[in-house]
Amino acid sequence: MTALTFLTISRANVRELTDDGVGAQDFAALEAVPPDELRRGVSVYAVARDLGIPYETVRRHVRKLRDKEVVDAGAEGLTIPRRVYASPNQIEAVAQNWELVRAFVADAVRFGLVAPGPGAPPHADVRRQAVRLSIAYFLDSLSVIGRALEQDALSAMVFLAIGRGNVGHFVHDPVTRAAYGSVAAIPPDDIRRPVSAYAVSRGLNLPYETTRRYGLKLTEQGWVERTSNGGLLIPASVVARPSMIQGVVDLADTTQAFLAEMLALGVPVEPV
Repeated sequence: MTALTFLTISRANVRELTDDGVGAQDFAALEAVPPDELRRGVSVYAVARDLGIPYETVRRHVRKLRDKEVVDAGAEGLTIPRRVYASPNQIEAVAQNWELVRAFVADAVRFGLVAPGPGAPPHADVRRQAVRLSIAYFLDSLSVIGRALEQDALSAMVFLAIGRGNVGHFVHDPVTRAAYGSVAAIPPDDIRRPVSAYAVSRGLNLPYETTRRYGLKLTEQGWVERTSNGGLLIPASVVARPSMIQGVVDLADTTQAFLAEMLALGVPVEPV
């Protein structure tokens, strides 16, 4: 939750810059960190609203970030100062994000979501703009699933992690990909694999107790089932619900928009 709070503040601070073609290009490179005067503050209330999290919960995590001196609170709201983004660990994180984005685009090529070939002529270095757009895509994806589930962002993230654990063993297989590639072709329960709360917590880097608690909530509300061996499973009957079908459609649209942004940015579309 602290990380989600950080990312939501980060997105709000540079939203205008990210959407501004000229400004985004000026600060697209890894080392081109925008100055503090270009950042727009955001309130705790706005962060809580965006995440669907109670105000007091977000305020507590903002306090943690302030105690670590990675978030400043001023008259215009919360900002993440330039010194944080210019730190070595953040520079390394941006570089790692770039490799993940390239791999994501490569997967999209392999799955037929993006036509292979050269993208737009790339800027000399667009890694920092790529991470801004990646943060927006990640948060928008959680928002889409959150609406489908009527849940907060962290619940949506746990739900997605459970779903990934259930079907991750066959998504790269060409036979199952062809059989279950459409919205209406929902994989049956007998080919889904339950995933443990421990595996979900490890994959998300969440405390086990937090993961167990959110898994229990989703189970009690009927979004997740617990199998006889204690595993967590999102059954086909849940995926077939109208709200979930709409969520899949909306998430696909969000993903296609992100891929279009990456191509326009000049991210290579050749497999890596």
